Amino acid sequence: MTARVFLHQWWWPIYTAIYVLLFYPTFLINPGANLSNVLSESYSIRANATLLFLAVGLILEWAEHPKLRFRDARHLLRALRQHPVVVLALLYGLWSLVTAFFALEPIAALLGSFFGSGDGALFALAMVGVFLLVYLQTLRDPALPSRLAWSVVVSGIVMALLALIEIVSRQGVFYPIHVASLPMVTFPQKGHLAGFFVLVAGILLGFLRQRSWIGLSALLVVSTALGTTFNRAALLALGVGVLLLAGKWRQMFVTGLVICLGLSAGWLLVRTLNSEGERQLINNTTAQTRLYMWKAAVRGILERPLTGWGAGQFDTVWPRFLSRDELDKYAQMEWGVKRVRDVFLAPRASPVLLVELADGKVAIQGISVWKAHNQFLDIGLLRGLVGLSFYLALFWYVIRSVSKFPPLAMGLIAYHAFLFLWFAPFHIEGTLWAVLGGACATGSLVGRRADSV
Repeated sequence: MTARVFLHQWWWPIYTAIYVLLFYPTFLINPGANLSNVLSESYSIRANATLLFLAVGLILEWAEHPKLRFRDARHLLRALRQHPVVVLALLYGLWSLVTAFFALEPIAALLGSFFGSGDGALFALAMVGVFLLVYLQTLRDPALPSRLAWSVVVSGIVMALLALIEIVSRQGVFYPIHVASLPMVTFPQKGHLAGFFVLVAGILLGFLRQRSWIGLSALLVVSTALGTTFNRAALLALGVGVLLLAGKWRQMFVTGLVICLGLSAGWLLVRTLNSEGERQLINNTTAQTRLYMWKAAVRGILERPLTGWGAGQFDTVWPRFLSRDELDKYAQMEWGVKRVRDVFLAPRASPVLLVELADGKVAIQGISVWKAHNQFLDIGLLRGLVGLSFYLALFWYVIRSVSKFPPLAMGLIAYHAFLFLWFAPFHIEGTLWAVLGGACATGSLVGRRADSV
């Protein structure tokens, strides 16, 4: 196999596998660095890696069409009519770019939140680029989705083993964090790590739907690591993934047994170290606080329904979308304070709340990053309802791909079930959009064959 053939076959699977593993050794270089700095540097290293893969990916794509000339652009509209999913992805990326100029702070909307949470329009455009290049290659190489799926599985096994090492050693592999926050590996917290494990588990369930039992041991390892996170949203999403095996009763029974065994082993492992995770699992406070987050998000979307707010913009104004009574209840559940005395909002700055503690003392509570903890509401806040509609429309092609190649589709469906109660951080977006490109291309191929019959 020549180097060129190898790159054509494995360039995007390599990107898909290593994206979530990327990290910047902030605490090794600067032990006093705070989480905001870690997030910013993690964002930069993933953005730079994505630019590198896009550049080489474009060269590889150009090499597939040696006779292509700029004058051939006149055929672009005809080509786009044959691939409406490409139009949807392009519209999502271009709309993200256009709406950034209507944001309160266009620079932040373009480049990403000043507090390191990502979401920039340029980064969204880069993700669309990843989607398009994976999509185009899949049309030529129908085996690419299988390589993408297994690359996610391999990455998931590595992350699962690192997560288990963190639990057993009682310290972070990459970042020195409190034992109650473990595991998180390269993610900013264990909730996001749990979401990645749901994506991996969904892909493995898809292989099992095809009667391929080779991934059963990998499912056990990933389920064990998922159990150590004590994340209820992940458990619900995993249940959705198992339900997608309906009709395949043998696979459903075996996978259900393996998942329960893995989750139980993970829970038991954490309980021997501390009871923090167990308290998180039975605590219903987060479910109540999410209701207030969703209220604020819906009201924010209604104020800017077309263009949205852009990266980091709604973070600075969200308290004004809750009544004082709602804000008091939210603060009581989220931070354990008695009430909110005052709210200070300033341009280009995170909100500052003056809160009264349970003992009557007054303290300052700052919130630098705010998320609705619902991916669809968060996209609505970032890109408006127009951008959200483009994103949701892509999923029709994901659903169509289930009949042809279920692993990628089932992984995406399970992960987005998780995202009803969470959000996708930039730490996973590169992998997510590559998988989405492969699934949508498969769905597009299925649709074209059906139309030709």
